[in-house]
Amino acid sequence: MRKKATTKKSKALVKAKKAKTAIMIKTTKVAKKIKAVSRVKMIKRIRKTTKSLFTLGNLNSIHARILVLILLIIFMATFVLASQLKSLSDPAESDAYNQPPQIKKQSPLEKEITEMTEGYPIAKMMPYILKKDPKTAMFLVAIAKKESAWGKRKPVLDGQDCFNYWGFRLKAEKMGSGGHTCFDSPKEAVETVAQRIDQLVEEEDIDTPSDMIVWKCGYGCQDQPKSLSEKKWINDVDFYYSAMNEYL
Repeated sequence: MRKKATTKKSKALVKAKKAKTAIMIKTTKVAKKIKAVSRVKMIKRIRKTTKSLFTLGNLNSIHARILVLILLIIFMATFVLASQLKSLSDPAESDAYNQPPQIKKQSPLEKEITEMTEGYPIAKMMPYILKKDPKTAMFLVAIAKKESAWGKRKPVLDGQDCFNYWGFRLKAEKMGSGGHTCFDSPKEAVETVAQRIDQLVEEEDIDTPSDMIVWKCGYGCQDQPKSLSEKKWINDVDFYYSAMNEYL
């Protein structure tokens, strides 16, 4: 009888132990399931937050662009303000920034030529003429005075100025009235004529209006007795050439 009661008690303990084990297993499964669900929710929440950061929340594309533009304006304004504050804090830098551009001072010769030709058509060529060698520049001015009254008498093509104020004749695609070369611009005119004068001065040692008579009548009259018109040409050119030569 006693043995039977012990067996019954052992079975009850085993049954209780199994029930406890089953409950623990079930609890563990539920806990794992809850943990998995929580993890999925957390991942979804992180993705949603990340997406919001890159799409600026619920803003549509137009509002987002406006916001970005405003931020850029604020950034640029801040940068400019910081630069200005920096320059104000550095007196040397501020003074250098506020200084007017340096203007090249004219030489006495350049000043004389500029004043001499002021108001004449040739005045527009001064920026190019004054860059040349002083002797070449003086011949350009003196010859132009004799040949065209500094551009008041000039060859034309189809009613347009040929920019040839020196009586220059060289066969070209465009030829103006009187058989004179026609140039497309004042700069081209000065460059072409100055190149020829440079050649005469440097290669043939022509450095006086008397020698420069070849400009009017060619090499054939250089060493021959001069006609009245040739003498007048020399005297007129020499008058202005000598006046400028005093400023060298």
